[in-house]
Amino acid sequence: TIEAFVLAGGKSTRMGQDKGLMLLKGKPMVSYILDTLQRIKIPTNIIANNASYNIFGVPVYSDIVSEKGPMGGLLTALENTRADMVLLIGCDTPLISTEVISHLLSHANKEKIIVPGMASEINPLFALYPRCLKQKLQESMGAGQLKMADFILKNQHILVDYTAQQISHYFTNINNPHDLLEIEKKWKKIETVKTT
Repeated sequence: TIEAFVLAGGKSTRMGQDKGLMLLKGKPMVSYILDTLQRIKIPTNIIANNASYNIFGVPVYSDIVSEKGPMGGLLTALENTRADMVLLIGCDTPLISTEVISHLLSHANKEKIIVPGMASEINPLFALYPRCLKQKLQESMGAGQLKMADFILKNQHILVDYTAQQISHYFTNINNPHDLLEIEKKWKKIETVKTT
């Protein structure tokens, strides 16, 4: 069993305001991811420290340990699920598609982390994490080891190769107002690619 948790608890310092609630073509950025997950029919939650996220009609959890970045978000997800695995996904990747998510889910293994590998880089904020790793996660955090990539690489994991597929645009991160403006300029072209 798999449950999704959308990470929206970051400080958004480069954006200047809460990223997930920034409007992209008139809609909050996080709503694009929520809509995509709804089409897959996967149980979905949000991790955020802002009560405004309650408007989306899915459970919202605050970080159980503050100031720990994405590792803290992952721990919050693992503490609040009964599923075998959680799909962790950042709120700043609104272009992610059902096909991309389904491809990742098809590799699910309840004892290993499933993470995309593209051009020798991994994407920790779009990955499947087994609930059985919660204790190891707590140990890493207790030791001050907060880098997601390091945690993945030192535990059992499977790299899912997305390089051969022409889908790199789906992983586009929107981190600042310039990124947001660029995506809106290219929106018509992006929509064409997503539907072909």
